Amino acid sequence: MKKRVLVIGGGPGGYTAAIRASQLGGKVTLIEKDFLGGTCLNAGCIPTKSLLDSSGTWAKSRTLFPQHLQGEVPWKEIMARKNQAVQHLRMGVEGLLREGQIDVISGTASFTSERKVIVDGDKSKMFDADAIIIAAGSRPVRPAAPWSHIPGVITSDELLTIDRLPGSLAIIGGGVIGIEFATIFAELGVQVHVVEAAQRIVPTIDVSISSGIQANLKSLGVQFTIGSTVETIAKEGDGTFTVSLSQGETFAAELVLLAMGRKANLQPLRLDDADIQVEGGKIKVNAWQQTNHRDIYAVGDCASPVMLAHVAMMEGKLAAERAMGNPVKPIAYDLVPHCLYSHPEAAIVGLTFEEATKRGFEAEEAIFPLSASGRALVEGESQGMIKVVANKKYGQILGLHLLAPHATEFISQAALALSLEATADEVLAMIFPHPTISEGIQEAVAAIGGTAIHLPGKLGRGT
Repeated sequence: MKKRVLVIGGGPGGYTAAIRASQLGGKVTLIEKDFLGGTCLNAGCIPTKSLLDSSGTWAKSRTLFPQHLQGEVPWKEIMARKNQAVQHLRMGVEGLLREGQIDVISGTASFTSERKVIVDGDKSKMFDADAIIIAAGSRPVRPAAPWSHIPGVITSDELLTIDRLPGSLAIIGGGVIGIEFATIFAELGVQVHVVEAAQRIVPTIDVSISSGIQANLKSLGVQFTIGSTVETIAKEGDGTFTVSLSQGETFAAELVLLAMGRKANLQPLRLDDADIQVEGGKIKVNAWQQTNHRDIYAVGDCASPVMLAHVAMMEGKLAAERAMGNPVKPIAYDLVPHCLYSHPEAAIVGLTFEEATKRGFEAEEAIFPLSASGRALVEGESQGMIKVVANKKYGQILGLHLLAPHATEFISQAALALSLEATADEVLAMIFPHPTISEGIQEAVAAIGGTAIHLPGKLGRGT
C-alpha cells in the first residue's frame, strides 16, 4: 500500500514537497486555499521580477537614448506582461502536479486532531495521512497602529495590482521588499521616500553593499529617512497622505507601502487541535523539518529561519525525503544565497568580515570595484563591487558579497565554492571567461594578496 502524504499549501515549499513525495512512490494530496505557486509566484518573486525587468529596461533605454524615448510610462503594458508571466507559470505548476498524479483540493485546511485535517470546515472533506507536510506560507505584516488600516496604506499584495502609477510613493521599511519596490517605482519616474527604523537600509547584509544600494537609489532621486519610525499617517482632503516621523520630519505621498516584513500564516491551521508546537511566531521544527510529532513536518515561511522561496523548496524536498523514509542531511543555512534585485543586483553568501571575526576566524577581505570591469562599463552599470572574505590562515573563502549586474545569477558559483570549502589558491587557479562580471570574483580574491591584474598596486585590499 502506498504511503499517504498530505501537503498543506501549494507554494514553492508545498508543491516541491508534493512532487518529490510522489516521485518516491507516495500517494499525495495537496490542499491550497488560493492560487498554486503561493506568494512567490503570485504576489512575490515572479511579479516583482517582471516589474523590475520592465522598469530597468525603461530606465536604461531612456538613459541611453533620451532623444527617442520621451513618452509616458506604459504602465498597462508593464502590468499585462507581469500578469502573463504569472499566469503562464501558474499553469506550469498545475501541469507538474497533474503529471505527478497529485490530488489538488481547493480550500482552507485546518487540523481537527494530530492525524486529521478538514477543508473549509466541511466534514465531507476530511483527510488523514501517514505523513503531513505543512507549507502554509506567510503574509505581509501590518502593524497594530490605526493608520496602517487607512485605505491607500497598502502592502505589497495590493501594490502589485494598482491600475496607475502614483506620482509619489512612501515606503515604510528599507529591507529587501521595500528596496526592490523603491527601485521599480523610482526607475519609472515616481518620487519615492523610504523610511527605515534601523541605522541603515537592508541591515542584515554587508555594510558596503547596503551603502552602495542606497547611493545608487539616491542617484535616481529616492529620498531616505534612516533611524526613524512612523508616528502617524493622515489622509488629506485631496486624497494624498501626510506621513509624520519620530524624528519630527513630515512629508506627503500619494500612496503608502507597508514593507515591514512578513509573518507566518498559522491562524487558519488550528495547530492547537493537533498539539503542534509554535515558537517565535513560527512552527517549531528540528533539523529534518519535523514538528514535535515525528510524522508532521513544516517547511517554508511558516517554519523556516530563512524566508526565501529557494530555501522553502529545499526544505520541501528534505521533508518529503524524510517522510518517505530516505536518509537526508540537514540544510546548511550558512550557505544559503541571499538576493536583492535592485539595479545593479545584490547577492551574498557566507559570512561578512564582522561575522567571520566574531566566529574566531582571522579574517581578511578585499574589494574589486566594478569601475575596473570592462563588462560592467559596456553595460553602463559600473557602480558596484565584488567583496571577498577569507580565512587568512588557510585561505578558505568564507563569504562573497556582490553588488553587480547579474549578481543573482552567478552567486551560485560562490555558493558552490563555499560548500566545497574552496581556498583562494583554488579560485586563482581557475580560468574565468572574459569579458564577464563574474571574473571580478577572481580579481577580488587576488586583491587580498595584492596580485589583482586589473587593480593598481594593492588597491581594493581591505575596507
